[in-house]
Amino acid sequence: MQLPDLSLLVVMAIFWATYWVLRVSVFKPVGAILEEREHVAARSAEALRVALEREREAVAEIDRRLNDTRREVMGTREAARQAAGKKRQEILDRARGEAHAAVAAAQARIDEAVATARGELRASAEATAREIASAALGRKVA
Repeated sequence: MQLPDLSLLVVMAIFWATYWVLRVSVFKPVGAILEEREHVAARSAEALRVALEREREAVAEIDRRLNDTRREVMGTREAARQAAGKKRQEILDRARGEAHAAVAAAQARIDEAVATARGELRASAEATAREIASAALGRKVA
């Protein structure tokens, strides 16, 4: 009688021994490394999500403050425009008043000069008329 071929049992024993060695020395450490990578990736993704959310909030806050500042500047600019408009109107009114006063003074001087010239013309006309009458009559007219 022949002994059964035990090579299958030896191959199975070597397979299970190799599996156990690989499992202990390769599969578990590689699995732990992969699992750690997954945890790191998940934490990084969460940190990124939180950072992006903070960035959105910061950008929204900056936009809000920028709009508030823009409104303030517009209000200040409008107030400055109104003040400049009032000042301009005051200057124009003052200049118009001074111009009217200057025109009135010049008109008064002109009226006075006209009155003086009329008086001189009357006197001159009377003297000329006397001379003409004296020359025409041949005697001195009083």
